[in-house]
Amino acid sequence: MFTERLNKIMKIIGAKPTDIAGIIGCDRSAVDRICKGSRVPQNGGKSASRIVLAIYSFADEHGKTEDILNEIGCFASFSAEQIKDEIMRWLYDGEEPIKAHKESPTALHTHDKFGQRFSAILDLAEFSNVRFGKLLSIDPSYISRFRNGLRTPISNSKLTEKICRVLYNRFKDQKRLSKLAGLMNISHENLHNDTDWEKELYSWLFLSEDNTVSSFVVGMVDQIGSFSADIIKPPMSFETATEKTALSDNQPLYHGMAGLQTAVLRFLGNVIERKEKDLYLYSDQNIDWITADKSFQQKWMSLMIQCVTNGVKIHIIHNIERNLVEIGEAIRSWLPLYPSGQIESFYLDGQKNTIFSTTLFLCPGYACIYGNNVVGTENKSGNYLYETEPEKINLCRQFFDTLLSKAHRLIRVCKTADFFQFETVSSDITVLSSCPTVFSMPENLFSECFNHSELLTEANDSKDIYKQMKCFFENALLSGHFHECAPLPSDEDLFDEKIYPEFLSTPYSPQEFAEHTKNIINLLDNTKYRFYPLPEPGFLDVQLIISEKSVAVSRLKAPFFTIFLEHPFLCRAFAEYADSVKKQYTLDKVTLKRKLEGYC
Repeated sequence: MFTERLNKIMKIIGAKPTDIAGIIGCDRSAVDRICKGSRVPQNGGKSASRIVLAIYSFADEHGKTEDILNEIGCFASFSAEQIKDEIMRWLYDGEEPIKAHKESPTALHTHDKFGQRFSAILDLAEFSNVRFGKLLSIDPSYISRFRNGLRTPISNSKLTEKICRVLYNRFKDQKRLSKLAGLMNISHENLHNDTDWEKELYSWLFLSEDNTVSSFVVGMVDQIGSFSADIIKPPMSFETATEKTALSDNQPLYHGMAGLQTAVLRFLGNVIERKEKDLYLYSDQNIDWITADKSFQQKWMSLMIQCVTNGVKIHIIHNIERNLVEIGEAIRSWLPLYPSGQIESFYLDGQKNTIFSTTLFLCPGYACIYGNNVVGTENKSGNYLYETEPEKINLCRQFFDTLLSKAHRLIRVCKTADFFQFETVSSDITVLSSCPTVFSMPENLFSECFNHSELLTEANDSKDIYKQMKCFFENALLSGHFHECAPLPSDEDLFDEKIYPEFLSTPYSPQEFAEHTKNIINLLDNTKYRFYPLPEPGFLDVQLIISEKSVAVSRLKAPFFTIFLEHPFLCRAFAEYADSVKKQYTLDKVTLKRKLEGYC
C-alpha cells in the first residue's frame, strides 16, 4: 500500500525520484528502491519523515499543495505540520506512526554555520545579547544579527580577537573549559595554555568557507552603506602631497620603488595642475610600492581624491587572480570614490604573468609612465620610463586600448538607485532589503508613496516608474525565480511608525503595510515568487539584488546610487550569502501566508 500511494502522490505533484533525493540530500538509488517497493521505511521513522518533508516541500515549491490536500482529504485550514502528519497517515493507510526520534540538543558539533556556532557558544556561556554587546562595546543589535546568521564579523579584525578573548575568559573563570571543548568537538588535552585555546576557538568560530564569503559580503556592503554625500576629503593638501621640485622634474627614467613613487607624484601632480580630463591606469606589479610606505600611500590617495574632485575621469584595469581576498584588496580602496561617477573599472581574466610585470599610467596629451620588469626585481632595480613625446604617448594609448578590448567591467555606478539596468536573463533573482521591497508593492500604494520619495523627485510620472519596475519584476519571473528576503516588523515598531518603505523618508502606516502584505500573499500564488521573512534586517539602508551574473547594491537613503558588481567571483560570493540566508529562513507557503495574514 505504501509503495503504491508514494508513487501516486509523486505523480500527482510531478516529482521524480531525483527531485525527492535532491531535497532529502541522498543518492537517487535509495529513493528508487523505495519507489519500487524493495524497501519500505518504518512508519513515522526518520526516512519516512524525510520523504514526507520532501513531498510537501516539492508540492509547496511547485504550487501543488492543493492537489495533495484534495487527494488525501485534508482541510486547507490545517497548518503545515498537520498537513505533513496527514500525508504520513495517508501513505500508511491510517496506521499510527511511531514517535520520531529527536536528536539531543546537546549534539552541538553539528553546527556548521557561523550563526549557529556563535549562538550555541553564547547560550553555553549564558551571555545575553545586551551583556555580550556591552563587553565588546558594540550595539546588541549586531550580536543579534551574528546569532541569526545575517552578518559575520570581518576575519582577522580586532572584533574577532576580542570575541574569542571574552568567551575564553568566561569559560576559564567558570572552570568550564571541558564544556567548551565538548561544544567545539575537540580534545582539550593538547591545549596547554591561553594562546592555544584562543587560536583553537578562533579557528572553530571564524575559519570556515561560509564565514569567508559572509565576512567579504558584509564588509563590502557596509562600506557602500557608509558612504557620505560628499567625496571623501584628502588626508593631505596638494602642497603637502607634492613638491615643486618634483613637479618641474624632467627625468626620462626612474629606478626602483623610490623612483616609481617620485615619478607617480610628479605625474599626478601635473595632471591636477594642468586640469587634464582623463587618466588610464594599469599595473600587475605587486602593490607594496604603494602600501609599504604609509606616507606615500597618503600622498597617493590624496592626489587621487583631488583628481576626482577636479573632474578627472579615471579608467583603471585590475589584473586580479580568482580569489576573494585579492579581489577585495583590488577594489576596496577605490570604493569611496565610486559615487562620484568618475571611476571606470575593469578586470582581465586569466592568471598573472609570473615572469614579467607591467605598469602603465597614461594621461593622453601630457605623459605616461611605463615599466616592464622581471617579477620580484621591481622595488630594487625596476626601470620606469617617463614619456612626454606625443608619438610615444600615442603608442602607450594603443597598448592600453588593446588591454581594454580584452577586459570586462568590474564595477558600474549609477547616481540613482536604478535597478532597471540589472540583467534578468536566464537567472534567478534574490533581493535582500530592510523591509518588503518596491517590487511586491501594489500600484496604488506605490503611487501614494511616490509623492514622498526623495529618490524619484526628478521623475514626472509615478505610473511610468511603476511600469518600469513591474517590467523588471515580470521579466525576472519569466527568466527564473524571484526571491524576496525582508524582515517583518513587530507591532510596536509598525504602530510607532518606525518602518519605512524602500527609498522613502515617510514611514508606513499600519494600513499601508497591510496593503503591501496582502499583495505579497497574492504573489505567493505564483510558483516562481518566494518570500523569506527575516528576523531583522541584515543591512540597514541598503538593498541587494543578486543573480549569477550581476549584483546591484543600492543605497536606500541619500546619497542615492547603485553599484553594479560583475566579476564572476563577486557574484558567486553574494549568491552563496543569499542562498545561506534563504536556506535558514525558508517557510512553506501555508505557514508563511498565515504569518503574513497577521498584518492584514
